[in-house]
Amino acid sequence: MEWGETPEQTALRELEGEAGLHARLGAVVGVFSRWFTAEESAHGEAGHVVGVVYEGTDVTGELRTAFDEGTTDAAVWFSLDEAHTLARVDLVDFVLARVS
Repeated sequence: MEWGETPEQTALRELEGEAGLHARLGAVVGVFSRWFTAEESAHGEAGHVVGVVYEGTDVTGELRTAFDEGTTDAAVWFSLDEAHTLARVDLVDFVLARVS
């Protein structure tokens, strides 16, 4: 989040910045919270991640990967069934448990 942003504003900004998409936000699906040790962190520093996960509808835009920011390896569409077969991070497991 940036200073002064609401969680909703952050979600919409990140969706556009990371994936090139726009959506209407719906209900909160859940709040993900996890502590990462320095060894687990991509930046080599321990920290706490908290993410508010929203339903998204009326999605528009062209799916893309934000390579310039170095935070997304790839962005592709796949089904929920396919998601269960992929290697994934804890946040994805958190979401799949709530929408599958």
